[in-house]
Amino acid sequence: AEVVYPVKNFKYISDFDYREEVQDSDKFVVMIFSSKECLERVIVDRSCWLFEKKLDYFVPSFSPKVKLVGFNTYFENYTVVSQFHIQQRPTVIIIKGNQILKRIEPNFALPDMTVGRMSWQDEMLKETIETIYKTR
Repeated sequence: AEVVYPVKNFKYISDFDYREEVQDSDKFVVMIFSSKECLERVIVDRSCWLFEKKLDYFVPSFSPKVKLVGFNTYFENYTVVSQFHIQQRPTVIIIKGNQILKRIEPNFALPDMTVGRMSWQDEMLKETIETIYKTR
């Protein structure tokens, strides 16, 4: 079955597009490594769905110098997945001119309002968006 991605403002690409879309790009490229398994997971604690859905909402506010692409790591895209040593899903890697500027991984910590800790999805989202806004 086709994977349903909860995004409208960026696309999922494959290994074959990596050189053109990422390596040769003159933009800051935000790579989101996700998987069918993570997106379809029903247990919200471990699901990537919320993170991607919320990130997608902010994409139109990013500068034209920023491009987002997704990679499905579920038995696909081995080359890129192994090149970046992807262990966790979702992982966000922000790259420009083949230099990794930032790597953001989930901590899967449960929210704890007593210490002001949001869900890991929102923490990742905040870190990703703040990093992207700094690239202007």
